[in-house]
Amino acid sequence: MPKKLIQQSLKSYLNKGLNMKYLDLVELIKEKPAYTKAGVKVGDFGAIMSEKPINGKWQVVFSEFYTGKDIADIMVDEEDLKVHDSMPNDRYPKKQYDTF
Repeated sequence: MPKKLIQQSLKSYLNKGLNMKYLDLVELIKEKPAYTKAGVKVGDFGAIMSEKPINGKWQVVFSEFYTGKDIADIMVDEEDLKVHDSMPNDRYPKKQYDTF
């Protein structure tokens, strides 16, 4: 294997996980039984709660959108998450109004 390719592969391996950071807004993009069991589904948004990944997983807290009530605080595989700079305008859930 050429030296340059080895260096690129090593750099890529060492930088794995650095595209996410503490408090990043993330969206769950893959469904897995563990996520479903915790009450989280594809399209749900959460926040990264760990400083770095552990074995390729990030600690993510998923909360209800308007109340902030936590749904789940779970470890999620990095490849199952998509980072967003801000909440996409077309992804705001409809607000549920209480009727008295």
